[in-house]
Amino acid sequence: MCASLKPKICVFCAEPSPLIDGKSPHQERSSSQLSLTCVLNLARTALVFPLGSWSLIGLLQQRRPGPCWLPLLLAGGAAIALLPPARAEAPKPQGVAASLAVPGCRRALGLPATPTPAELLRADPGLAAKLAAAPACRPPSDALSRLERLEQELAASRQRIAAQQSQLAAETVRQDTLAADLAQLRRQLTGQTASPGAAIPGAAISSPPAASARPAGGALPVAGASQSAGPATSSAPALAPAPSPTITPAAGVTAAATAPGSSALAPGPLAATPSTPATPATTAAAGTPSTLTAPAVPAPAGAATASAPTATYTPGKGFTLQAGGATLRLWAEAKLLGFSSSRYTFNPGQPLIVSPKDPSPSYDLSAQQSMVYAAFRGPKWGSWTPGAFAIFWLQDNLLAEGYSFTPVVAYGEIGNGAWRVAAGQNFDVFAPRDPDTLPNGKLAATGNPGAYRPQFRVERNFEAGPGFGGVVQLAASSPVTTALPSNVDLANLQSQEIVEDNGWPNLEARLNFGFGAYADRAGGRSLRPVELGVSGIVGQLRVLDNIRPSDPLTLVSDRSTVNVWGAAIDGQIALGRRFGLSGELYTGQGLGEYMAGILQTYNRATNQAVPTAGGWGQFYVYLADNLRLNLGYGIDNAQDSGVFGLQVNSGVFANVLWDVNPWLQLGLEGNYKLTTYDVFGDKNAWVVISQVMFRL
Repeated sequence: MCASLKPKICVFCAEPSPLIDGKSPHQERSSSQLSLTCVLNLARTALVFPLGSWSLIGLLQQRRPGPCWLPLLLAGGAAIALLPPARAEAPKPQGVAASLAVPGCRRALGLPATPTPAELLRADPGLAAKLAAAPACRPPSDALSRLERLEQELAASRQRIAAQQSQLAAETVRQDTLAADLAQLRRQLTGQTASPGAAIPGAAISSPPAASARPAGGALPVAGASQSAGPATSSAPALAPAPSPTITPAAGVTAAATAPGSSALAPGPLAATPSTPATPATTAAAGTPSTLTAPAVPAPAGAATASAPTATYTPGKGFTLQAGGATLRLWAEAKLLGFSSSRYTFNPGQPLIVSPKDPSPSYDLSAQQSMVYAAFRGPKWGSWTPGAFAIFWLQDNLLAEGYSFTPVVAYGEIGNGAWRVAAGQNFDVFAPRDPDTLPNGKLAATGNPGAYRPQFRVERNFEAGPGFGGVVQLAASSPVTTALPSNVDLANLQSQEIVEDNGWPNLEARLNFGFGAYADRAGGRSLRPVELGVSGIVGQLRVLDNIRPSDPLTLVSDRSTVNVWGAAIDGQIALGRRFGLSGELYTGQGLGEYMAGILQTYNRATNQAVPTAGGWGQFYVYLADNLRLNLGYGIDNAQDSGVFGLQVNSGVFANVLWDVNPWLQLGLEGNYKLTTYDVFGDKNAWVVISQVMFRL
């Protein structure tokens, strides 16, 4: 019976079943598996096919054991267990056939042309998503809606691009401002002529690398904040530190307010002020600029449009005018100093030397040290940027007691970021660092050489990574300073002396190094941990003494030549964020025109140069960003100065400087002065100085 059944099983298993996608089960499965159709046919046959005189059902009902039914059931159960899960036909996503029917769709996706959509879906389940993302597979009915959507997306994209271009233009101007501020800061920190406590007057047109003449500890450009300047190094001579000439164009950033302790000759910060008008509420806030924009003049047809001229005022920082790619900044400091002395000092508004007269207490008020500043930055000339800077004060010279609107500094410059060339009246390159005192004498004739004079200067900044940089400076300058009186009384020529150049200029040079990376310090300063500078000067002076007017047109006199030379070393050390040291040492001869040798250039008895040596040192501490203390000492030792000459002049000072707000600074200073005369001996005095300064 088994033999008779086996052929039937094979027949039923081999029976063709209905086609699935046009293929038989034998084409879909391997020979080791039974198709679902075959098994169903086999089960049906086993249940209904008559086995001899019995059917399988009949055998079960009659409980008559058939010879083959048990093996047959076991074989059928094993076959069913081997079956894989039945695969249902994948449903066709809506629109897939229509998408594949679009001409060029299959070619765009790299699909063969013959398979049906169902076969392609079975081979790639993610085909529907690819069809939806492929523009070539979208039915024509979607073309109009897609066109509208694309037009809207294009318009939105153009608007975004326009906004980004406007934002990029504003950011570019701001970037130029920040780069200029960084250049100025580096120049001041590594040796640019600027006040020890003065704020950065503006972006120097010379390079970002290392600063020029002297490092300044002034307030840094901090947006919208008034910061106090540090006693860090300055670049001006004894009289005042030299600020950087150029200014920062307005670009939405406001620089820090003038340094609280800026020296008398040091300019206030050249702020970068926003070019957008400020609301009344914003203008009321301290340090917030208000902007006045001139009406734009229609440009001729075909002409390139340019930004309208603007005039911006920032409380405590002055006016900034912009037009045609150039920027002009004007600001001022109105100062009133009070001097209370236990003994008369010379002069009353500038206590440099203690008088040999009998003790006589005095009190003086002086506004001579009020300043007016102007800084100009022109449009670029290739890779170079021109600029100019000027300082005016209300004193004819350092020793004058009257008032006179006098230019202290007035020079032009041009720089490209690495090189800088300046010409005009400028501060000395020799011994440029200054202490942070209230009077603008800055310990002149008390250990701090340096003044101002006509000068031609060339500078080269360099930097080797973030931890090292510096500046090299060379200058040809007038041997005679304009900081001291030079009037000759023709009615008393016999008692007069005339000091003049000997036919060529003096030569000055300085090399300044900065060690360590810049770090933020109290008062808004950014300083390297250590700065060190060396400088020197060589030249000659011609001295006319014992003048005898034997002829109205010809003066007969004792004529002699005095050789002038000097060497100095200066530096500063930042002891953390709030503390620091700075100072300077020098030696030389014939340095009276450089505020050294206690203002004595030569011995009138021998007509020989007066040798001199001295220096000063200062310690400072910031109690807050707008409040600091300074303590310092200076000494000037002049040798062979002659009968009635001054031999030693020294002084100790301590002061406190408080920036009440961006436009008001208060200060108080105590001094002990000691002057030793060849004939009169030691003379000392206590001097208390108070200051009220308004920044306009």
